[in-house]
Amino acid sequence: MKKICFLLMVLMCFGLSSAQQRKTQTRRKPATTQTQAKKKKTTAKKKTTTKKAVPRKSEKEQLQDRRKKISQNIAAQKKRQVELERNVKKRMQDVLVLNNEISEKRRTIDSINSDITNLSAHIEVLDSQLVILHQELVERQERYAKSMRYMYRNRKVENKLMFVFSAKNVNQMYRRMRFMKEYATYQRAQGEAVKQKQAQIENKQEELRNTKSEKTTLLNRGEREKQTLEKQQTEQKKMVASLQKEQKTVASIIAQQQKEEAELDARIERLIQEEIAREKARIEAEKRRQEELARKKKAEEEARKRRIAEAKAREAKAREEARIARNEAEKKAAHERAKRAEEERKTAEKEIVEARKAAPEPKLMAADADAKLSGSFASNKGKLPMPITGPYQVVRGFGSNVVDGMSHVHLSSKGLHLKGQPGASARCVFDGEVTKVYATGKGYIVMVRHGKYISVYSGMASVSVAAGQKVKTNQALGKLGSTNIMQFQLRNWTELLNPMLWLRR
Repeated sequence: MKKICFLLMVLMCFGLSSAQQRKTQTRRKPATTQTQAKKKKTTAKKKTTTKKAVPRKSEKEQLQDRRKKISQNIAAQKKRQVELERNVKKRMQDVLVLNNEISEKRRTIDSINSDITNLSAHIEVLDSQLVILHQELVERQERYAKSMRYMYRNRKVENKLMFVFSAKNVNQMYRRMRFMKEYATYQRAQGEAVKQKQAQIENKQEELRNTKSEKTTLLNRGEREKQTLEKQQTEQKKMVASLQKEQKTVASIIAQQQKEEAELDARIERLIQEEIAREKARIEAEKRRQEELARKKKAEEEARKRRIAEAKAREAKAREEARIARNEAEKKAAHERAKRAEEERKTAEKEIVEARKAAPEPKLMAADADAKLSGSFASNKGKLPMPITGPYQVVRGFGSNVVDGMSHVHLSSKGLHLKGQPGASARCVFDGEVTKVYATGKGYIVMVRHGKYISVYSGMASVSVAAGQKVKTNQALGKLGSTNIMQFQLRNWTELLNPMLWLRR
């Protein structure tokens, strides 16, 4: 019992001590919070003092800062827009190049399919010919075998002699001898015929094998072209899908390109009209000059003829006066007049002969020269070299250019847009004369006249020819610009021609 009471007293004392400790701790906590609050106030005071130390900007300076930031944002946005347009333009160019390559692949596949169809028909003809040849060979072999069996049965000399000498008369004997010779010749002919037929069959079989091999090669080529076409079409779809996201940019680029090309075409049209007018005026002037020379020559000859006629008349009159002269003095004077008139006549006749000899042969008129050069140019249709050096890509063909999946992309072209390698040059497609070198804001235009045909080269950064210069086929005209793209037009005076029909590819 005492032990229990003692334990209770100990527990009570322990509880009182722990309660006092908790009270002291709770009393100390507010002190710490107070110190923290004091510290915060002091730091806040310091901050306010430091803030007060920085001077505030004026309203003008703030507006200038805002304007600077706005201009920087505008510049950055313009830069992004320019980069976007450059990227979209390149993708559009790639799409157009790919579109032309796909069209070319389709034409190649159509040509291969046409060749395969022709070869299949040829193979069928060869098969039917082989069947006929085999039948003819069998028939010839049978005839040859029959003749051989007959000869085998009558192979003994006695049989042959018996056949000949058993004739009833000499005439029959002669006919039998001739029959034996002809039969031997027939037998040899049958053997040769069998050999020839076998040789024909072997040749047909060889031709059939070659044709089948060619067909297999074309089929394999066609399959490769189809696979390439499918890859290109897949790639085109991806490019078109990426461009469809930038329809507004694409539309603005197309509008800008059409505007620039319309301006370029208008310049070219104006230059060509000027050239045609100048050429017509030159031809008319040359024609008038030739007519004036002919009139002048004719007038001079008429004048000489009149002099001759007048001299003849004076000569005849003087001779008549000499004939009827009454004395020697009058007769002598008349003879002298006749002699002078004769000399004048002979001089005029000599002048006419010398003038005709010295007269130059009629020159080829400008129109005739143009006709000759035009005929030579026209005879080379499909054989003219490409107007660009090195490897190239067709960016845009002649006429309307439409991309599958982009109905809003519709670009028309009056010529051929070609993209070459860096450092590529434009070159002349035929002999001619440079009639115009025109500088635009984006490069040079060079016009070359080949009779009535005119070739136009535009998009050059520099030129190496001058107006009035004679140029030859494949002669360099100038270097292309940074884009390595040039436009080539071909005209028959004002008529636009499709360059692809004239160029050798």
